[in-house]
Amino acid sequence: MKKNKRKFIKSLGLGLLSLPFIRGVRADYKPKIVIIGGGFGGGSCLSYLKRFSDKFDLNLIDIKKDYYTCPFSNYVIGGFRKINENRFSYTKLDKTKVNLINLRVKYINSDRKLIKFTNNDILNYDWLILSPGIGFKWDIIDGYNKQSNNKFPHAWNGGKVDVLSKKLDSLENNSKILISAPDYPYRCPPAPYERASMIAYRLKKKGIKFKIIILDTKNSFTKMELFFHSWKKLYPDSIDWISRKDGGEVIKFDEKNKTLTTKSGQKFVGDFVNIIPPQKAADVITDSELILDDWCEINPKTFELSEKKNIHVVGDSINAWDMPKSAFSATSQAKICAENIKNIILGKDLVNPVFLNTCYSLASPNYGFSISSWYRINQNNDRIVSLGSEKSSITASVNERKEEVLQSFGWYDNITKEIFG
Repeated sequence: MKKNKRKFIKSLGLGLLSLPFIRGVRADYKPKIVIIGGGFGGGSCLSYLKRFSDKFDLNLIDIKKDYYTCPFSNYVIGGFRKINENRFSYTKLDKTKVNLINLRVKYINSDRKLIKFTNNDILNYDWLILSPGIGFKWDIIDGYNKQSNNKFPHAWNGGKVDVLSKKLDSLENNSKILISAPDYPYRCPPAPYERASMIAYRLKKKGIKFKIIILDTKNSFTKMELFFHSWKKLYPDSIDWISRKDGGEVIKFDEKNKTLTTKSGQKFVGDFVNIIPPQKAADVITDSELILDDWCEINPKTFELSEKKNIHVVGDSINAWDMPKSAFSATSQAKICAENIKNIILGKDLVNPVFLNTCYSLASPNYGFSISSWYRINQNNDRIVSLGSEKSSITASVNERKEEVLQSFGWYDNITKEIFG
């Protein structure tokens, strides 16, 4: 990691940790803050706000008792990480500081400031933070829907990657693997290509011949040159990428015959098929009619949802303009969101945020590379814009590639410890 990147991360973290203790909240009332979703976005909001639990009534809603991270899920597919290593329990939460609610949300009534659960229980709130992850647009690809996903899981939520892992073990010599990659925006832009790399690593280690074909709805993707370089070096002639302009956009799936048909009319038959569907804001947001389009439009300084007072959204479900949908982005957004909610409640000045995203990718357990980007709010205070980025060198040494892997594990260990304890 470059010195300026280390310095930025350190200063960002210290800046958030060294904020003055809040004062001025009436002793006889604690504003009720409810967070839906305890992953990287919601969990980071909670981690920050827990410092002020004597001032706020904090509530976390998540139907799951255990959270499986999307970061590092591809490593399970690569065969060098167990899925349980990516599992974190909410049971470690300090119940004196946070009220944990393991119920499924049915509907959010923004006018009445209440949440209705599927068991018909109701919870009111003063402030609501939404970080429920990502939603999927079904039936965009003819033949691929929720039902077919049960048999051919996309595994884009951190769970079910062990299902893909077991299927890979059944592949024989000269197997063909098909991956359908969606158009932007979607969760973790380089992940389809890291997934292809992990499959290649696993099958190469197994000693069988294979061909991976990535059928893409895009004409380019993030870190493309770095992935191409790694594939040529590690898995020569084993991974093909077909762009949209070259006929890679998938429009139909024949489940019975494991066949993908592209817009150009080409048919591809695979022994292993992984379709990553187009994406949108999480279902709880759209089902509650909080938005009319695919993504949440927010105030970039406070993350308040457009035209919905006291509802704030961070993470994958928002339109973050230049910022990608990633766990690192979500944590960076969450800390600013939590801080400025605290400032709003207490009548303090809002901070002018600067954001960071660093995205690590592995082509093998010892071959890593990354891109780091910095962001701020534009002069009109209406969008997040990039300040520039820094990528790993395509000519990096073997030791530098290994160092990037270690950095990715260091980030993962630190952030999961901060969120989950």
